[in-house]
Amino acid sequence: MKKINEYKIYSNILLLITFIALLYKINYNNYRRNFFSGDRLSIVINLKNITKEKHIFYYDIMKKINSSRNYYYIKTFNSSLKNNLNESVENNTVKIVQSNFPDSIYLPFIISLFGNNIPELVLFIEDEDLMKKSGKNLIKWLNEAYEEMFTNNYDYIFGASQVLNGKKIGCSILISKASIIQHLLYYTDSDTTHINPFIQLSLAINTKYIFIPLKEIKISKLENTESKFSKNMNCPSTNDVYTPSLCIMIPIFKRNYFSYSFPAFNNQTFKPKFYVIIQNDNKINFNMTSIKNMVKEPVYHIWMQNWNSFFFLNLRISSIFPCDFVLKYDDDMWPSDNTLQERLINRIKYKNIILGFRGKRVNKPICGYKPKILKKKQTNIVDHSAVPLLIRPGYLKLDARNKIYRIFDAEDVHLSLNSRKLCNVTSIIKKMKLKERQRDGNHHDADKAFIQLKKKEKRVFINTYCYLIHSGYIPHNWKDFKLPKEDYINITIEHKRLY
Repeated sequence: MKKINEYKIYSNILLLITFIALLYKINYNNYRRNFFSGDRLSIVINLKNITKEKHIFYYDIMKKINSSRNYYYIKTFNSSLKNNLNESVENNTVKIVQSNFPDSIYLPFIISLFGNNIPELVLFIEDEDLMKKSGKNLIKWLNEAYEEMFTNNYDYIFGASQVLNGKKIGCSILISKASIIQHLLYYTDSDTTHINPFIQLSLAINTKYIFIPLKEIKISKLENTESKFSKNMNCPSTNDVYTPSLCIMIPIFKRNYFSYSFPAFNNQTFKPKFYVIIQNDNKINFNMTSIKNMVKEPVYHIWMQNWNSFFFLNLRISSIFPCDFVLKYDDDMWPSDNTLQERLINRIKYKNIILGFRGKRVNKPICGYKPKILKKKQTNIVDHSAVPLLIRPGYLKLDARNKIYRIFDAEDVHLSLNSRKLCNVTSIIKKMKLKERQRDGNHHDADKAFIQLKKKEKRVFINTYCYLIHSGYIPHNWKDFKLPKEDYINITIEHKRLY
């Protein structure tokens, strides 16, 4: 009788253990399936060119992984980007980005993080290193990599490895927690001249990682191994005496006024290192050769060829420009004063301020609060500045640290408020002599896609301020305002230190 009872006890324990293991496996498999679906995993394929054959190969992988955040990043050194790639991708959901901007893969890393929210994982693949017969092995490898991350809590995993100065480093394919990539991009001084991100992540100190070799991967030729490593960045600082460098960024939305704007840029007394045209969606095939001939400085082109990032992504891209200041012009304006850029640089170069053409003050009670409001004074200090906008790239890195990852149609508000909250950066407005073509019928408020997205998001201008006030932002002219502790929300993303 005693033996029978002991047998029952052991049997019940065994059944309980089996049940727990089975339940864990079911939950794990369901979690993994859910994890790879939707927009929790962002996939970026780094290409030198796209063909229909390549697309079929990669799209099959994307369908098996079931991610909706899929990008082709096509890097070309041609003067003009290809106008239409629909024959290769057959009008499906993969977002295409073309670029001839010189970069050591920082730009596709930024694109992998872009969206209405931040992904939890990023899968990055160097196309030239992944052989065609590796498709099945890639899916198997991805499952193994995720299982390692899930069970051992590793921070990131590389698929192939090389040795650099006696240290094992990752290359060719990477799966990483998005927070690690965010840290590299936005919590350091990283720009496009820094050492390859694969090397930086591999050599990071105090961060666990593991290599899971993926068979049939070619060995990459590493770039920028002599460049500098990124250093941790808190708030941007100024130098006492220096000649600052300037980059000009021009986002394009259904306009082509280059025959007016670039001659005006060429007449400026203070010249930039380069110009970057960031084109959204529209199928206009700009004559880049003609545009480049209008100025002596390099002109680069980044084109979201079959999708529209609207306004926010151009600020993220600008955060990795290797220059002291970024000047953002809209596509419908250009300077009518030949000394404008020189005067703007002189106004800002020794100060940590954001300088803009337009601005807005929070001069009334909002969000249910009724603070004492200072009387309106004749001042150029505002709560946010708008285009043309002169900024340090470091402010754009500050902006990306916030969980409000994208507030539609309020990117300049987001930038100004976060910079003030995190580093006490003041926004200033300054009169500028400009030529403007805003009333040409191509404004975004008249665009159907813009209107639909705005309705879908249901976010209004004042809510931007409310959300930031709840995270600790105090408008300039709110006197003696203190946010109640119970109303405070922490919306700054915590990142692990890599170095």
